[in-house]
Order: sequence, then structure tokens, then C-alpha cells
Amino acid sequence: MSATFAVRLPRDRHEALRRRRLAALAIAVFVLALLVGAGQVLANRGGAPASTPTVRPAQRHIVQPGETLWSLAGEHHGGMSQSAYLDRLVTANNGSHLEVGQVVMLP
Repeated sequence: MSATFAVRLPRDRHEALRRRRLAALAIAVFVLALLVGAGQVLANRGGAPASTPTVRPAQRHIVQPGETLWSLAGEHHGGMSQSAYLDRLVTANNGSHLEVGQVVMLP
């Protein structure tokens, strides 16, 4: 005759075993998160950082009646402040004088 015996641990040992399993699971999840994060960091090596602005060549613009450097800066300043772009416009065009038909370089 073969008998199967079930081992019953006292309640406090069941609780201790459950806590150990929970702690092991938490550590496993933490290690997995570290590995995934490290993999993404390693996969992104060698490329240009996302914050590096792309350099575009200067564009040409023909001045129309009523246009000013301030109005051109307002249209083309992009992510830069309008006044900072105005300074770049003045520098790129050797001054602030405009005439209708003049070719202006837009940085």
C-alpha cells in the first residue's frame, strides 16, 4: 500500500514562503526592467542625439512691398524667439535696410 502524504506547514511558514515568492517576483521584474532599459540605451548608441537641431541651408527670399525684417522674422523664426531670429537676419544680410525686390538670406 502506497500512501501520499501532504505536508502542511504552519500558517506562519506559509506566510513566510508567500512573502519570499513575492520578493523574488519583484526582484525578477526589476531586473527585467533594467535589462530592457539597458537594451534600449545600447540600441540608441552612435546616432545623433534627439536634441541636435538639423542645420538647414540658408533660404533666399525676395522682399515684397510692405515687408520688414520684423515681419520676415515673425514668419520664419521657427522654434527660436522672433527677436533672436531678427538679430540673425540682420547679421546674415549685413544690415537692416530693405528694398522691394531685394534678395534676403533667411538663416
